[in-house]
Amino acid sequence: MKTVQNIILFLSVLLLIGLVYISFFNVYQTDDYIFSYSTEKLGLIKNIQDFYMKWGGRYFGYTINMFNPVSYDPDNIVPKIYPLFLLSSFITVVTLNFKRYFNYSLSESFKKSLLLFFFYSIALVSLPEHYYWFTGSNVYFLPVILSVILSLFYGKYLENKNKLWLVLSILLIMILMGSNELLALLLLGILVFLYSQNSSKENMILLIIGTAGLLVSFLAPGNFNRMAESTDVFYIKWLKKIAFFGFNAVYIFVKVIFLIPLFIAVFEKELNCIKEKTTFKKAFIVWIISFLPLLLLAYILNVIGRQFENIIFFYLVTLSVVFMYKYRNIRKFWWVSIIVIFLPETDLFRKDYSNYNIDYNMNNFVKEIFISDLGEYDQEIENRVSLLKNSKKDSICIDKIKNVPKILYFDELSSVHEEKKYVNDQLEKYFHKKYIRIK
Repeated sequence: MKTVQNIILFLSVLLLIGLVYISFFNVYQTDDYIFSYSTEKLGLIKNIQDFYMKWGGRYFGYTINMFNPVSYDPDNIVPKIYPLFLLSSFITVVTLNFKRYFNYSLSESFKKSLLLFFFYSIALVSLPEHYYWFTGSNVYFLPVILSVILSLFYGKYLENKNKLWLVLSILLIMILMGSNELLALLLLGILVFLYSQNSSKENMILLIIGTAGLLVSFLAPGNFNRMAESTDVFYIKWLKKIAFFGFNAVYIFVKVIFLIPLFIAVFEKELNCIKEKTTFKKAFIVWIISFLPLLLLAYILNVIGRQFENIIFFYLVTLSVVFMYKYRNIRKFWWVSIIVIFLPETDLFRKDYSNYNIDYNMNNFVKEIFISDLGEYDQEIENRVSLLKNSKKDSICIDKIKNVPKILYFDELSSVHEEKKYVNDQLEKYFHKKYIRIK
C-alpha cells in the first residue's frame, strides 16, 4: 500500500501548509475575553476557585486559560502563532512515539506522524474550535499532545525503569485528569486495563493518582451547578439517556467506519505489529474503553460536539486494531474513504442537532483556501475590536461580520432583534459596555 501512503502523505503536507496559512488570519474569540476579564477582576487564585465552584472541575484546562494574553496582545499575534506551536508539538511528539515504539528512523517516524496528523484532522467534529480557538485548543488539543507525551514517558519508564520517567508520568496524569472530562475517562480506562494486565506497585500508583484526579475534577461543585435538573418522569428521563447514547454511538461508528479502510491501508504494518503483540480479547477490551465517556455524555444528555473529538480518534485507532483480526481486507476499499472525505458535509439534521451531520473537514478546508476572503475577515475583526475599545458609548451597535470563515473559529453576536447571547455578555464585560449588538 505504498501508493496509498504517498497519496495521504501528499494530502497531509498540503493540509498542514494550508492550516499554517489560515492561522495567520486567526483572532481572539469567545471565552478568550471572559477568561482575561475574570482573571483581571478577581485575581488568578480567586478566579481558579470561582471557576471550580461555579463552572466546572477542569482544574488544569481552566487554569491555563486564565493566562489568556488578549489584554496584552493588541496586535493579535498570539492567536496567529499558537496554533502553529500546537500543530508542530503534536507532530513532534507523535514522531518520537513512532520512533520509540516501532524502532523507526527519525525520518520514517516523521513521515508516519504526518500521516497520523491527517487522520486526526479529518476525524475532528469541529476543526475550527480544536485548532484555532485559543481557549478551546487548551482544553481539547493540548491535552491530546500531553497524552502522547505521557505515552512516551511511560514507554521510557518500561524500557529502563528510571524513576524520573515514572514521576513525570504521574505529573502528566494529574494534569490530564483536570484537562477535560472525556479524555480523563479514557485515560482512567487505560490505567485500569494496564493494572489488570500487570498489577505492579507502579501501575497501582498511576491508577490511584488517576482516580484521585478524576474525583477532584468530577466532584467540582461547578459541575453540579451547570447540570439542569430534568422535570421528566423517571422512565422518560432514562429513555432519553438511552436514546442519546444510541445516537452518539451510531454517529461515531458511521464517521469512523468510512475512515477505517484507508487507515488500515496506511498503517497496516503498525497495526499488524500491535496485533502480533496482543490478543483479540485485549484489543476488544481497549476499544470498549471508548464507550466510558459516551455513557457520561448520554447521562448528561449531551449531543455531538467538540467534546467528542478525543473519543472519535481513540475509537478509530482501537477499532482498526480489532478489525485487523477479522476484517483486514476492508483496506481494499481505501479509495472509498478518499472519495468520502472530500464530500460536502451532510445536511440531514436541523440546527440544534447539526453536529450529527457527517463532515471530514476537507471540503471546507478547500473552500477556505480558495474562496474565503480571510484577509478581509481579519480586517473586519480588527475594526470591530478597535471600535469597541475606543468608543466612549455605553451602548453600541456594530456591523455584522460579512466574511465569515469556514475553518477559523467564529461565533457572531446576536442582533438588536434577537435575544442576548453569551458572546454579547462576554464582550460587554471585557469592554465595559452595558449593551453590544450587531445591526
